[in-house]
Amino acid sequence: MYIHLGQVDLKTGEQMALGCVRCPDPSWSAQVLPLLGHKSRESREHFEQAFAGPLDQLDTRFYIGTIGGIAVTNVMIVGALRRWGGVAILGHVYTRPEHRQKGAYNALMAAQMEHIRQDGYRLITLSTGFETHPYWIYHRYGFRSIDGTSGKMKWLADERAEADYLAPGPTTVRPMRWDDWAPLEALAFQPVRPDEELPRSVLFGLKGQGGVEGPFQAVRRRIRRREAIQAVVLETAHGATVGWAALQPDPFAFGDARQLDLYVHAGFEPDAPKLLAALDLDAAARVRAYSAPPDGYRAASLREAGFTRTAELPDWLARGDERLPLRVYTRAG
Repeated sequence: MYIHLGQVDLKTGEQMALGCVRCPDPSWSAQVLPLLGHKSRESREHFEQAFAGPLDQLDTRFYIGTIGGIAVTNVMIVGALRRWGGVAILGHVYTRPEHRQKGAYNALMAAQMEHIRQDGYRLITLSTGFETHPYWIYHRYGFRSIDGTSGKMKWLADERAEADYLAPGPTTVRPMRWDDWAPLEALAFQPVRPDEELPRSVLFGLKGQGGVEGPFQAVRRRIRRREAIQAVVLETAHGATVGWAALQPDPFAFGDARQLDLYVHAGFEPDAPKLLAALDLDAAARVRAYSAPPDGYRAASLREAGFTRTAELPDWLARGDERLPLRVYTRAG
């Protein structure tokens, strides 16, 4: 579905139409996909699937600027609109080389930010180069670096948005879906707590604070190929994704072995056992999990689920200037 958002005059005097293509809409794929051909294989697969049909409850939008009916600039938003509001990722910004330096993308982003706010989005994340030209464009529209030193940025519709989103409350466990993409990114962006058990995620390759945007697409691709992956999330009553657990083949072990991943945001740690209970831990002869001191909810949940600590690898992880050992937990199926 195409939504017309207005028209602007560029610096050259050319008129550019502003619009939003909400997927699925196969009729627009031929216009938009050429702007995205340089992206990764996983990203291209997402684009093609999104244009062709629904991906769970994922909201995929391509905001585009067209001149003479031809798309010349683009930005993608993927998000989840739930009871609390919306969480999204902004990405894949591209302007055709011959149309750069005309103010095309700046005009498109102004329209996109206004439209997405009107639709109920309250938290948006993105990744770019720190203090690059794009960084300052995003900064102009209210995005801020999550740590003051990186190009991982977030935008909040109001000062209470993130606190409201992560507010404590009852939770349920369900299978991980396409529409968990942006909520998981927002969760991965959270600062590392002083007592947090690292690494944050083996599944997504997170030693600490970071992003899951690319790794999430890779996981979805593996699930689509019917690989032996179980993945579940912890969701609050108002629709916030506040934890995950996954079981996948262990690339570091021989034979029938699986690797367990578990992360829960502070305030929801008592619910971690619910995530483990939703996985079939008996699906393999051995299951391994990894964690670093200090022991907390993860170590306690693993022991409760029948894991024992079988090894400790010294100086494996860093927390500031401190070097931490990596502890290996094993459970026989």
